[in-house]
Amino acid sequence: MLVGLPPPFSPPDRPVPDALAGASSHGYNCRCVAAHFGLDPAPYGELPACSLTDAEYQELAGEAVEVQREAKRLAAARDIAGAQRLYGRMRQIAQRLDRSDFELAAVSDLATVCYSAGDLRNARQCAEAVLAAFEVGTAAAVHFGQYAELRTMEGSREVADRVLISLSTEDGEIARARELIAGQRHRAALRKAAGPEQYPPELLDPHGTDELELRILEVRVQVAAGDPAGALTALDEILSTPACDHSPSLKAMAQAERARLRRAGGQDADARADLVRLTADHAAKYAVDLATDRALAGDFPGAVAAIVAARDDLATAGASGDVAEASHALGTLLLLAGDARQARDQFEHAGKIWTAHEDTPGLRRLDVALARCAAADGDWTTAEEHVTRARESARASGEWLECLHTDFVAATIGYARGDDLGALLDLLLPLALAAADYRFEFASPRARTAWARDVAGPATELVMALLMRLREPRLAAELVERTCAVGAYTEGPSLELTGTVPPLEVAPAGDRLPLAALGSVTASLPLRLAPPPALRWSPASPMELDRWLDIAAERYSSPPRETPVVRTWPATARETFLLRYADAGHTYLTWRTTGDLDDVHTHSVDAALVATAREYLDAACPTPHEGESVPDAVGRALSAFAGEQRLARVLGLNLLPADLVARLREAAAGGRRPLLRVQPSPSLAAVPWGLLALPDRRPDRVLEPGEESSCFDGDERVLDVADVSLLAPVGIPRRPPAPPGPPVYLLDPRIPGQSAFGELGSVLGKQDAASPLIRHLDARIAESAVRPAAARGLDLVRRTDTDRRLLARLLAGPCSRLVYAGHVSRVRDEHGAQTALHLSCTADLPGTAEPIGAHRPFTAADLALSEVDAMPARVALIGCASASDFGLPEPFGVLLAAVAAGARLVAATLWALPTSAAAPGADPMAELVIAVDTALAGDDPVGELCAWQRTRHARWRERAEPERSPVFWAALTCLDASDDGQTWVR
Repeated sequence: MLVGLPPPFSPPDRPVPDALAGASSHGYNCRCVAAHFGLDPAPYGELPACSLTDAEYQELAGEAVEVQREAKRLAAARDIAGAQRLYGRMRQIAQRLDRSDFELAAVSDLATVCYSAGDLRNARQCAEAVLAAFEVGTAAAVHFGQYAELRTMEGSREVADRVLISLSTEDGEIARARELIAGQRHRAALRKAAGPEQYPPELLDPHGTDELELRILEVRVQVAAGDPAGALTALDEILSTPACDHSPSLKAMAQAERARLRRAGGQDADARADLVRLTADHAAKYAVDLATDRALAGDFPGAVAAIVAARDDLATAGASGDVAEASHALGTLLLLAGDARQARDQFEHAGKIWTAHEDTPGLRRLDVALARCAAADGDWTTAEEHVTRARESARASGEWLECLHTDFVAATIGYARGDDLGALLDLLLPLALAAADYRFEFASPRARTAWARDVAGPATELVMALLMRLREPRLAAELVERTCAVGAYTEGPSLELTGTVPPLEVAPAGDRLPLAALGSVTASLPLRLAPPPALRWSPASPMELDRWLDIAAERYSSPPRETPVVRTWPATARETFLLRYADAGHTYLTWRTTGDLDDVHTHSVDAALVATAREYLDAACPTPHEGESVPDAVGRALSAFAGEQRLARVLGLNLLPADLVARLREAAAGGRRPLLRVQPSPSLAAVPWGLLALPDRRPDRVLEPGEESSCFDGDERVLDVADVSLLAPVGIPRRPPAPPGPPVYLLDPRIPGQSAFGELGSVLGKQDAASPLIRHLDARIAESAVRPAAARGLDLVRRTDTDRRLLARLLAGPCSRLVYAGHVSRVRDEHGAQTALHLSCTADLPGTAEPIGAHRPFTAADLALSEVDAMPARVALIGCASASDFGLPEPFGVLLAAVAAGARLVAATLWALPTSAAAPGADPMAELVIAVDTALAGDDPVGELCAWQRTRHARWRERAEPERSPVFWAALTCLDASDDGQTWVR
């Protein structure tokens, strides 16, 4: 006898499909259907469901429905363990009934429960299991004609899909999230086309709530992609739709999302208005999040009061799980404020709720928190007990990120307690390496930056301090070099710069995205930060870190990486000093020479010294401070550089170690200047290394302002003893350069919609046939052909056609050098791929940046993802802070994008350049362009540019007039990768 759903009218007329081979479940009554039609049951087996009476079947089915209802109630109350137990019971019933739809409903609900509890690993596992089982269930239902069951499974598939949308959004996998959303909409359209004859009403979205939820998820994707303004507009539209009235919970979700965005954008009053509209429990949940942000902004008392009020509201609403989260958040704030006693009380309050709910992840968090409290009080025994329990729980969970987190807590406690340093290194170094490498699993630059700040950064800070205490200069130096090796990459060209804007559509999985030209940002494009490649320390020595990387991979299940081995030194006959800096709490530097690569020198620079150096430099740079006009910034810088010698001495004392200074002087005494190549850390990106003064002695105490002159006998600078250039990250993959050919000039492009005197106006000022720059260009044209073709120098300046299409055409052929002089800016501050050149591009041209009026900037992402064949070997990017890549959270702006595209040497500038209008009667900007173009055409560009800067410095020493100020010429630097030999593409 068949029970439950109606049987099919006719037997299957084909063999069992391959999809069912070895499957443990085929769906409701499929085995019974085989017996019903007299088929051989062997391929399907027999189940207890086949012998159930109708009454027995209905009783179990009814129990399953009740169990699911109660599980949902517990999940809403944040009783995670209770909900999980009931869903386990539901799955048992589903297996007795052979009901795949019940099984998938339980597992898809579990995915949602795990996601809401922060258990992302199990959330993903459950969601992906639903999708895999759905495929098997679909094959079985179609084979046996059980279409009614197939339709009931579709809802579970959509629930699981939405969990994966949220997970993809959090991981920064924007394309994947959009693809999943598009898939849901496509299936919903097919169901509506089939109508109620084929699908139950709840799957036809009669009130539009399913589409409403998709739109809210889409808003989150917009935020993750870096478009908060567009997300706010979308939320306003969502909240005005009738569908919101049919779903108070979704309306609350949309209001809460809008409140968070408004708060982040400084619209506090509007954010509060949104929160007032929420129900008490929804408002309280989001108030806790906002209070945490408030504390980070400095309002600690207000944050504590807000969390306490929110917790009271949650308790009134019966949301015990959220009450525990509020207590944990409050304890965290109190611990950060140094009140370990009150923090412990709050953590223990949360722990009572987690214990009642049998919430294992929560109890692990409790142990970690109590361990930190005990450590703050110096109660090392109690701290050890808690952290040991947390580590054991993490290992039992099988989640390596949990293991990494609890190991780090154990390491911090051991370091503070004074444990054996060697044992601490064994624990800490592998986890720091694993944490650093895990950063590259995120597609989103925001997610990578947050991970580096909150997890990988603190681990690296602690391990660097430990290595310095252990006197392990080689390991510390290798860690610095590995940190400096990071670079961005793409998997191949994807953007067509010369075509029209394509429609925005979702690409199939695995394919390249279409050009996101309709306002999308780089985060939505396949531009990923690459992990460091495998490195080689020297011809005679591998990296000592390799052994520790193997331990990290084994201990934390890091994915194996197949990368080419890249050397960390240039192949050059000239004596070259390699100087690299890395920020990790303090700033660490390592230096060595190509003459003896295995003789390593490692030093730490106290964070306070770096901060002092930056203060002096910020005061001297003409980059406008917040609220400062450009003319005021230039005036300030010209005034500050009047004390340029003091600036050079402060920077030299704070940033150059004594052993490096001595070796540079010794090398210069040999008759030929050595080459000093520097890779700065983000905190030191704007340092003009050639100007730094070389101390003659070191102070024996902390100097008061003005006392730095006691450490100098003269005014010898780095430029006096060495040529200086920047060092590219070895992890930047590099294409071969374009073949030699005519030079390409992109000089002061006219920007659509911008006047010559506006913010994006002319950088060269009015030029005429007698101007020095025009005479220089006339001479170039007389010597040989230039591109774009021009009969006179004036034809190369202030053109209206200097856009990305022209650039693509010019770089399609042979080219010896590219000289750009114009505006460079950050069109977004979040990550480096949005630094941009301002060409003559109109807003309707494709690109990754938002238009500025009638103009669309040309970003580093546009260059990296475009079909530009190759850059010439030598490139000049003369514009405001065009060399600022190293100051970005992810060092990949227009400077390094040019290197990745084939440039072997790039001349760029460290800060915002004043135009010639700041120096009446002189033309320092034209002098800079002429010097750079002349050097790039010569045999030794770095040497020639450094020699030119020495002449400028001599003029400044002779007479310190504004038009001779280092503000105009000291910003110039070269990134020299001509002898690195790293020509490889991922």
